[in-house]
Amino acid sequence: MSTEALIATRRPVPEGLFGGRLHGAYLLDLEIVDVRDLAPHVRSVTVASSDLVGFEYTPGQDLMIEFPAATGSVRRRYTIRRADAAAGTAELEFEIHFAGGIATQWASTAAAGSHLHAIGPRGTIGVRPEAKSHVFVADDSAMPAIFAMLEAFPAHASATAVLVTQHGPLSRPGPNAVADIRQLWVSDAQLLQVVAALDLQPPVAAYVIGERHRVLRVVELLRSTGPDQGAIASKAYWRSDQPNAAHGEPSHE
Repeated sequence: MSTEALIATRRPVPEGLFGGRLHGAYLLDLEIVDVRDLAPHVRSVTVASSDLVGFEYTPGQDLMIEFPAATGSVRRRYTIRRADAAAGTAELEFEIHFAGGIATQWASTAAAGSHLHAIGPRGTIGVRPEAKSHVFVADDSAMPAIFAMLEAFPAHASATAVLVTQHGPLSRPGPNAVADIRQLWVSDAQLLQVVAALDLQPPVAAYVIGERHRVLRVVELLRSTGPDQGAIASKAYWRSDQPNAAHGEPSHE
């Protein structure tokens, strides 16, 4: 079947699902075709599907995946680290050190041949091409998104990535970017001091993604010392004090 024919058979998300907020996303049936460890705490899972042939997404977007659970299933969102639209494959990265998480438990035993249901593409944070400089702040959970966006920059671009990790500098493969990327690997205790020391004069775009409380602290700092509020894109991926809600995102309470 041709690429055009496969795209024509793709199933849009029903308009009423999740209050109609998934416009432009599709129902996806995925099969795991490869599992490999990129680091002791990072597992790469490659999925394949005819639903992914000709699949279009913006670097930084994700898939909402349905994972089996004791109560039936739960949904969690994982960034598309990279994809091959011609081959119909996509690669996801899982942090496997977050004890107790349903997706973590699944990833720790994931094997080729298993199947998943997903919805995608999801997400609205992407590279802002109008900005002349870019600052990214991400913890371990958000590095796949940050790296995917950094790899989308052209060769003449430049960006700074502040990477918060509990595993030490260069604890995982970084982005394979053609742009000029400065990587600052820091601990959580060093984070605010490092961000405060950055040159954040306009026009600059800032992208802050990761654990909710950490994101809030960095955004507060940026608003007081750095770019205009409209130049800051932020997204909480998880919370350290409670599991994500059923729709795959952390509670804002």
